[in-house]
Amino acid sequence: MLDESLLDAPDALARADRRGLLRDAAEAGARVRTALRNTAEAGVGGLAPEGRPRAVLIAGSGTAATAVADLVGALAGAAAPVVRLSPTGVAPAAGALRWALPGWAGPVDLLLIATTDGSEPSLALLAEQAYRRGCTVVAVAPRTSPLIEAVGNTHGLTVPMAPPLNERYESQERHGRLERPERPERPERPERSGNDTEADGPTGNEPAGEPGSESGNGTGAEPGSESGAESGSGPGAESGGRPENGRPENNVGAEHGAAAGAERADTPTAVGSGAFWALLVPLLALLDRAGLLSAPPETLQKVADRLDSVAERCGPAVATYSNPAKTLAAELAESLPLIWTEGTAAASAGRRFAAALAELTGRAALAAELPDALPAHSALLAADVTGGTDLDDFFRDRVEDPGRTRPRVVLLRDRPVGGLTAAPAARDLALGHGTGISELEPEDGSELEALAELLAVTDFATVYLALAGNAPA
Repeated sequence: MLDESLLDAPDALARADRRGLLRDAAEAGARVRTALRNTAEAGVGGLAPEGRPRAVLIAGSGTAATAVADLVGALAGAAAPVVRLSPTGVAPAAGALRWALPGWAGPVDLLLIATTDGSEPSLALLAEQAYRRGCTVVAVAPRTSPLIEAVGNTHGLTVPMAPPLNERYESQERHGRLERPERPERPERPERSGNDTEADGPTGNEPAGEPGSESGNGTGAEPGSESGAESGSGPGAESGGRPENGRPENNVGAEHGAAAGAERADTPTAVGSGAFWALLVPLLALLDRAGLLSAPPETLQKVADRLDSVAERCGPAVATYSNPAKTLAAELAESLPLIWTEGTAAASAGRRFAAALAELTGRAALAAELPDALPAHSALLAADVTGGTDLDDFFRDRVEDPGRTRPRVVLLRDRPVGGLTAAPAARDLALGHGTGISELEPEDGSELEALAELLAVTDFATVYLALAGNAPA
């Protein structure tokens, strides 16, 4: 059951949000800017590749890495095949996962490693194997993770993953590298420049560039655990000692990897939208330099602005009637979401929405692209998904009658090419079966901006379903 009264109680939402999921969603724009800064400091903007790679291989663990690989493949299109290297193993723990490089991979291929953990021993071995074969290797992982130290500047290029704002502030404060400034009176919001990678959250209640500032839309819940992300060593750090977080540098055993994975399992870094953007942005900037897709810095800055705009509209302080994310969450209560998508960007957003619903809320959802979704899901529109009693039976026991789960269509649309769209047929099919339909269509902008808006709204909706439903958040 969804407690709809909780949706319009920001303080209660903050108390229920023990993992800081709302804060993580609100900080997505700031994470994009921090990722852009880290990417520039790593030298990605100065790369001059000699031609396009034959294939792009992507390896990583977790929902965020899977969604990144899916989106990169959709955006790259026919420029180069994108192959996700799926892990194998006996458990979803860092030390138990294994990745293997295809036999055909060689000097003309590009290996991208994206992980929110970075302690997976097999990923370091994969990078070593790719280096021996002559593949170009690029890794995005937490700054002090063993993977960053293993890849370093000898086996490939490393880009530190942008941490959550509160984690970066706490890390710097613990090591005496940051003094808490006195909070001035509320200033007017400064204009962002093209190099502003540390801008404040979407509401501008904090001075620009102040790490650790809370977003102004009420996401004041404390995260569930302290992060081990430190900002001490760069990609070329020496490997002779042990970092301050006690993690060994290069020789990481399976037991330690499994423990590290379990330790991070309950943090929003592993499942939230901020982690997705922190991994995605450096890879988009790199592939833009390689000519596989279009993601220049100015476009990624607009993506950050779009994420801020959505956070303002979908924050917990905004009432349900004018909040698209809360409205979508309320509409999906007690229903089976059928996520129908139209457009390249929308298809990736729909698949990620379905995966996030399963991971954060325990709610099943089916995603399909139009027009194939119409014949694939038409039988579900008239079905009683739970197999409950016949609602037309007048003599049924209404007291003990189990709740009947009905499907609801969620239509995610990108701008149709040439004006051709299957949306009218989708609406006719859904309404013809008495099935409700929710539609999300982004505002004008680039393909990446449209993607950012769809992802941000559905991310907020997922969090609201997790907090106001029965899922432990």
